[in-house]
Amino acid sequence: MFWRSSTGWIKVRRSILHAVLAAWGIATVAEAQELEPRSYMNIPIDQQFLIVGVGHNTGEVSPSPTAPVDDVKLDINLLALAYARSFDLMGKSAKFDVQTFRTCYEGSGLVLGNRERVDRCEWGDARLRLSWNLVGAPALSLEDFRRLYKPGFTLGASLQVEAPIGDYKSERLINAGTNRWMLRPGLGMSYQWGAWYADVSLDVKLFQDNGNYLGDRIKQDPIYQAQFHVVRYFSKGIWLAFNSNFYRGGESFKQGEPLLDELENSRLGLAASFPLGKHHSLKFNVSRGVVTRIGSDFDAVSLSYQYRF
Repeated sequence: MFWRSSTGWIKVRRSILHAVLAAWGIATVAEAQELEPRSYMNIPIDQQFLIVGVGHNTGEVSPSPTAPVDDVKLDINLLALAYARSFDLMGKSAKFDVQTFRTCYEGSGLVLGNRERVDRCEWGDARLRLSWNLVGAPALSLEDFRRLYKPGFTLGASLQVEAPIGDYKSERLINAGTNRWMLRPGLGMSYQWGAWYADVSLDVKLFQDNGNYLGDRIKQDPIYQAQFHVVRYFSKGIWLAFNSNFYRGGESFKQGEPLLDELENSRLGLAASFPLGKHHSLKFNVSRGVVTRIGSDFDAVSLSYQYRF
């Protein structure tokens, strides 16, 4: 196994940690790989949502030059659970959401020529986010929203917090939990004209040090991300989105020494949503990496069910 504790493997494990660590955000629903269309659009207040989703990710890891590892391949299956509520915040629409997930991963890699494997299921960390539309998004009830709201330009801000409550063991190379806090402030703007909608958002992920990863303290630089989305609306509540992002940063340090695992990657994807009645809908997502310098190069597909009440 990747995490076995034979003395002869300890030094090797600490080196390959950083090859996989750069990619292992996928275990937390894709660290810096999110493609989230319509995050800053205006919605009616006093709405609640429950979301259950499943996802499959498969691909390879491009290790840093410092890692004695090659041919790293991972298959990751996710079960995501989320709750969201919209509300009035100083006369503007806002939304709070919380999510967690169950991760099952299986993979292997060549470590100094020997094939090593991992196969395990764990709970990941919890994420909480507050989104607040500051411009162009008056707080309206569902009835007033349908009668009065005229789509146009919106500008919003958000703050996401990731709490380290997931499964984590310091002696393991790969964990679903991260053993550190993460803050993710962001800004976004959108514009809707007729059946078309576009948005752009910028955010940064700020990481607390992991004080105990295979006996070492790991520090990671911030990850900066930009997302771009174009959405086409159709009749009966159906919509289709083209999604893209670019993210860079996130280099790791051990005892002050850089590990040469800085990210500079991008992804493309498609998303589609289909209503199943007044309160139910399904959303389908597919994406793949198009530029991967260091980190994970995954193909991802997911399906989620949403209930509004």
